[in-house]
Amino acid sequence: MPPDQTLEPITNLLKKHNVGLSAVSANKKLLVAGVLEEKTRASSADPTKTKKFKVLTELGREFGENVVNDLSPETTPKYFAGTFDELVERFLKDS
Repeated sequence: MPPDQTLEPITNLLKKHNVGLSAVSANKKLLVAGVLEEKTRASSADPTKTKKFKVLTELGREFGENVVNDLSPETTPKYFAGTFDELVERFLKDS
């Protein structure tokens, strides 16, 4: 049977899997590992400023999708419930 392809935010999955990391800490590790990358866009409130947001890289898309956000012009990484254990083992466990 294929893994569960339900998409969830990392915060929910970290809690469900008792990982013991905050989303901020997990995202930092995923950035270093190349699972996430940071992009920028112009601020809608002040075009002279930029806003940062994270997206899944090609490697990261093995574990989730970049979902269009209804509230802003950027995407949000969401992760597959069925492969989250593998993501934790490969990239979020302390070595």
